[in-house]
Amino acid sequence: MTLLDLTLRDFIDALETAHEEAGFKGAADRFAARLGYRWFAYLGFSEPSLKVLSSYPRSWAQQYIEQRYEDIDPVVGLARSSQRSFQWDRWTLRPQSASQQRFFTEAAKFGIHSGSTVPIRGGFGRFAAFTVAGSREAGLDHRLPDEMEILQLAGLYYHAHVYAKLQLGLTRLADAPLTQRERQCLYWAARGKKMPETGIILGIATRTVVFHIENARSKLGASTVAQAVAEAAHRGLISY
Repeated sequence: MTLLDLTLRDFIDALETAHEEAGFKGAADRFAARLGYRWFAYLGFSEPSLKVLSSYPRSWAQQYIEQRYEDIDPVVGLARSSQRSFQWDRWTLRPQSASQQRFFTEAAKFGIHSGSTVPIRGGFGRFAAFTVAGSREAGLDHRLPDEMEILQLAGLYYHAHVYAKLQLGLTRLADAPLTQRERQCLYWAARGKKMPETGIILGIATRTVVFHIENARSKLGASTVAQAVAEAAHRGLISY
């Protein structure tokens, strides 16, 4: 197991035991630091309201919310149209308006210059973004593909737990129903497909398939994928 895999495992373990904002903030803060970033930020655009968790300086976080910067933030704008995680800084994003220029100028005052963001989509217009950011000014600190894949999974796990526990009020992720993607992954597992094959069929990365199957397994109280498939079929959630 690589250091990146251990970092993700520790992050997931922390999310399993987190139930309040402080626990979620602490888990994401430690994860960002282990990847070499200074801050993290999570924005959940789901009813009943925008959910914001971050380790940014308090005055910047307050200013962001009060000024409704999510409406002009180029990172959020790109995340809404992206399918995969991406790296950014003010030069690669190329602010298109005076308000966006001012936004980056204000962010720079707090030392926020670059980062990486994971876009997360849900049904019925739900959307979230998980960001880790740093203070590097001299262009992007290019990350290896494996690290970006780990970040992608971390963002998905973070959103799943935050949405279930803080926004839906569930005590654990296992109380949440299976998502359509989780059912799809279990369906193809039931048809004998290996995870890389399922990824090709669904057009997603293998690690993302692992994420959905592990979430489904946890929700169904199964110790193996085979048991998860059998339980899902027994409950009528999938059919062979």
